[in-house]
Amino acid sequence: MSSIYVCGDLHGNPNNIRKIINQIPNPSSDDFIIIAGDAGFEYENYVMTQAKKEAQRFSGTWIVMRGNHDSSYWMRHTNYADFQEGFASRIVADNNWETFIYQDCGYLRQIKYPNIWYTYDWGGIYTINQYSILFCPGAYSIDKSFRLRAGYPYNPDEQLSPIEQQNLYNLVKNHNIDGLPIDFVIGHTFPRKIEPYLTYLFMDGVNQENVDKTTENWLDTMAELYENNPAFKQYIGGHFHDTRVLTDKYTILYVDVVNLKDYE
Repeated sequence: MSSIYVCGDLHGNPNNIRKIINQIPNPSSDDFIIIAGDAGFEYENYVMTQAKKEAQRFSGTWIVMRGNHDSSYWMRHTNYADFQEGFASRIVADNNWETFIYQDCGYLRQIKYPNIWYTYDWGGIYTINQYSILFCPGAYSIDKSFRLRAGYPYNPDEQLSPIEQQNLYNLVKNHNIDGLPIDFVIGHTFPRKIEPYLTYLFMDGVNQENVDKTTENWLDTMAELYENNPAFKQYIGGHFHDTRVLTDKYTILYVDVVNLKDYE
């Protein structure tokens, strides 16, 4: 039987990818590894070809949710900016990319690297094998000012827009009304209410009052929905570069994996 694993930030580093692959016991072509943001396979003008090649060593499939240090893959490689109402035949990919459906959910992949699948830039609820998984992408880059001054890559759409946030909120709200399950939530950062469990990871010298908490505040409102879904088991995120169980329902990961079966 296949397994679904989740890992944290990899930042396009082949060594990190190798570490993740080495943590998968007896990998199968039916296995999945979900990256909870900052995969870093592409970040604006940077394309991490060696990281993509290293990912091909995994016999299963990678599922990438974008973080703050990621390109907006759909925006970059399709015409979805002209059609933002979800997956449809009118979404056309670049010549060496393709969109496709798996378990009634839309993905994007580069034909040259067929086992790296990208979820929608704006997130969504995906069915992956037996689980219903809510993806909440994006976050604020604490190093935004430095990146802009130095000319380093930076994605101005790193956080969901207000419209995207509202659309995802409505999707989850209707999902609950219809009595449908949400088993897991994969977010890049965490709801604002979880912040007290993360302060040990805050950077010295950074005034948190100057940090944009738009995504974290929005995730607080999302938590009111998914935490009331009877099927909800665990929220898994990254962003802060540590691995720890924060509460009984919230886990942070870095270059480590968890198996979703362990939450059954």
